Amino acid sequence: MKSLIILTICVITFQNIYPQINDNETQELAFEYFRNKEYAKASNLFLELYNKKQSFYFFSYYIHCLIQDGLFEEAEKAIKKEIKKNNNDLSFKILLAYVYKLTNRTEEAQKLQNDVLKSLGPDLSQIFQVANMFIAYQEYSMAEATYLKGRKLVKNNYTFHLELANLYQIQKLFDKMIDEYFALLKENPLMIQTVQNRLQQSVYNSEDKSLIQLLQQKLIAQIQNEPDAVIFSEFLIWLYLQQNMFLQALNYAVSLDKRFKEDGSRIYSIGQMALSAKDYQTALKAFKYVIDKGSQSSWYFEAKSDYLLTLYYQVIDDKFYNKNKLIELETEFSNYLNQVGLNKYTFSIARILAQIKAFYLNKSDEAIEILNQIIKSNDFSQQQKNEVKLLLGDIMLMNDEIWEATLLYTQVEKGSFDDPLSHEAKYKKALLAYYTGDYLWAKAQTDILKASTSKLIANDAFNLSQFISDNIQIDTTYKSLRLFANSDFYVFKMQDSIAILFLDTLLMNPNFYELHDYALLKKADIYTRIKKLNKAIEIYDTILVHFDKKITAPQAAYKMANIYQYNLKNKDMAMKYLELLFNKYPESFYSNEARKRYRILRGDIIDETNNFEINF
Repeated sequence: MKSLIILTICVITFQNIYPQINDNETQELAFEYFRNKEYAKASNLFLELYNKKQSFYFFSYYIHCLIQDGLFEEAEKAIKKEIKKNNNDLSFKILLAYVYKLTNRTEEAQKLQNDVLKSLGPDLSQIFQVANMFIAYQEYSMAEATYLKGRKLVKNNYTFHLELANLYQIQKLFDKMIDEYFALLKENPLMIQTVQNRLQQSVYNSEDKSLIQLLQQKLIAQIQNEPDAVIFSEFLIWLYLQQNMFLQALNYAVSLDKRFKEDGSRIYSIGQMALSAKDYQTALKAFKYVIDKGSQSSWYFEAKSDYLLTLYYQVIDDKFYNKNKLIELETEFSNYLNQVGLNKYTFSIARILAQIKAFYLNKSDEAIEILNQIIKSNDFSQQQKNEVKLLLGDIMLMNDEIWEATLLYTQVEKGSFDDPLSHEAKYKKALLAYYTGDYLWAKAQTDILKASTSKLIANDAFNLSQFISDNIQIDTTYKSLRLFANSDFYVFKMQDSIAILFLDTLLMNPNFYELHDYALLKKADIYTRIKKLNKAIEIYDTILVHFDKKITAPQAAYKMANIYQYNLKNKDMAMKYLELLFNKYPESFYSNEARKRYRILRGDIIDETNNFEINF
């Protein structure tokens, strides 16, 4: 009896499942015929599916198959038959109007579409269905009429601003699109994020840059007409920030801060964004505004700290900075630490002060003292202490204290487990081994780091591993590799003239010709880092002319593009070398990025990242 019951259940279950399986196969076959333009076969299957499921989706495909085969009368009869059975479903009437238009029966089509509008009721789902059908058949004026009538029918329950804005965007009626978004924000300011997201996708991705100007003009006019509507000032600030127009954003933000007696958080945030984009002047203005609010304000100490950091980055990035500016910075940083104290909130200031002392002012002992205070103190997190140990290891290495540097790197590597700091420490140990001549061990470590979660470390590890491997194969005596390693070591120690001497020694040796392109690339990188850009360009160009088949050629092109785009602000020349990269070196590591940056510069797409100056 038990077996009979189980068998009966299985039979019933299979009978229920089998039609579904069969329908799925029919559907797949119907679409396969449709894709292959076998419309007669497809139409029979779509009609079969419609009769089973009564879904307009399959019926519309059935009609389109008939249209493709020129069977307009058959299509018309089929639709009219369904209209009689489904008079309340306005989709069939819209489909029939579409058939009328295809057969040049424009007046009948228009009459039928007007009937659809008259039949609309205060039903949101029906309004959306009808509007979407009109949009699908590119009847945009009818879709607009549907939304506008729907707005009257449902009154204040729903205003269709988003739908109308989207419809206007499809038609590139951006003036009307923006008006709908503004009307929506007046009703519900909380929709600002939604509106901004949509505008980012539509206005900003358009090739017509006048759209940005249009939005900006309309926002300014809106603010002048309705100064109490704060949402539009915030919108304009957002718009300026999207274009990296930080000063303009700051000006509006300051007016809001003063008017509503805010705590400066908006200003501080703009300062941070300006700093990230290397707009140092605007960042300094923003932080200074917050500082001037007084030490009792919420963001005073953060602003003071970032103000000093901005001064540091401004000096370091200045092509013509001198030692006196760094001495002034050292004084300002030291005074601030004396005023506020050394603690976890002034950590960044202390770390940068140590860098200034050790790497620029030859005061390693003072730098080491600051860093050791942090390591011994209980006021700092383990993350902060590990960062300091890495910096301290670098200072020890710079002072040729190899063992102490190795010990510090090892402590961070083991103390940070598998996080990015641990990988950075491991990479620094590999570099140390490379500098000191233990090339095989350095290669073994960099091979492990190729799988690092940090993309930057993984790329650096790959490049170093590949470089060591190539040199070992070419020169088993390691002479050329020692010259390279010594050059790199003196670059690390910021003794560029000595580094260049090692490279010139290699370049003068004809036995090392196979490595001359690498030596030229490193020499150009040094000149780029110390802002001797004309010399760097000349050398990169030499690589592209005389070593265009070597692996260093796409690197040279990439770095040339960086110099022209970020340092010299020469868009045309940057585009020239980016185009060279993806046309001549499509398989290179830089090809995809080059193509995207080229399109950004040409205006095809919007840059979602901040512009920054590349240093080597």
